[in-house]
Amino acid sequence: MKALLTVLALLLAVSTARAADNPVWREVAPEQLVFMELQDGLVVIELNPLFAPKTVRQFSELASRGFYDGLPFYRVIDGFVAQGGDGSDLGEYSEVPLLDAEFEIEWKGGMPWTPVQKGEMFAAETGFVDGFAVGRDPDEEKAWLTHCPGVVAMARNEGPDTSRTDFYIVIGQAPRYLDRNMNIFGRVIHGMDVVQRINRGDPADNGIITDDAASSRIRSLRLGTSIPEDERLTALVPDTNDKSFTRLLDERRERRNPFFHHQPPRALDACQVPAGGRVTR
Repeated sequence: MKALLTVLALLLAVSTARAADNPVWREVAPEQLVFMELQDGLVVIELNPLFAPKTVRQFSELASRGFYDGLPFYRVIDGFVAQGGDGSDLGEYSEVPLLDAEFEIEWKGGMPWTPVQKGEMFAAETGFVDGFAVGRDPDEEKAWLTHCPGVVAMARNEGPDTSRTDFYIVIGQAPRYLDRNMNIFGRVIHGMDVVQRINRGDPADNGIITDDAASSRIRSLRLGTSIPEDERLTALVPDTNDKSFTRLLDERRERRNPFFHHQPPRALDACQVPAGGRVTR
């Protein structure tokens, strides 16, 4: 009986590992895809119109006009963010209208929710909503996207309604203190290795790259819907609503691997959960 129980335990462990390593995939709709070509390769971004509809609409309109083509990443701080655009965040003149703050949304019943942690430092609860790491406060009935690595958000000046064109990608540890303070509207689902090769600026100068020739540039930025179907890559991300993803969360929370001689606390940072995707033809 003891031997049988041991075999069953091993089978359960293997089954859990396979579930974690082989998630159920969800195809991202073309209208929520952005393909950004940099010098070192392709970056694919998934947009989130649920949490930032106005920001996604304006960003998509600019992308459809080729607005970002040739523009630089002009403020890049190692371990923090890579910020690009036309410099409107620096006070440069721009005809593009300002955006209203889209820091959080009303939590509505029936929204998909895969819980991760309760009572963490920056939110009463964290979880996933259709692939995006989310914080929420049930008492306030509010929810917001979190500043995990790879998140894409609009830069702004001091006022809450001062975002316009410039955007940034989180390239370092999660700056969660920015949660509920910026218009997060997407996340990199493919090509973070390319993003990490963007040229850095001097931290002493707030990452500003004053030598234009030294900045990494956006060769092209296209919406998925603007690319012919027979030429467009298919983007797949883990389905965070599927039970396979829940099992992955349990595995990372429990840390049952024999590697751990001192068992970590049963806590899980949503930003440490791998939820990136892949592209295929």
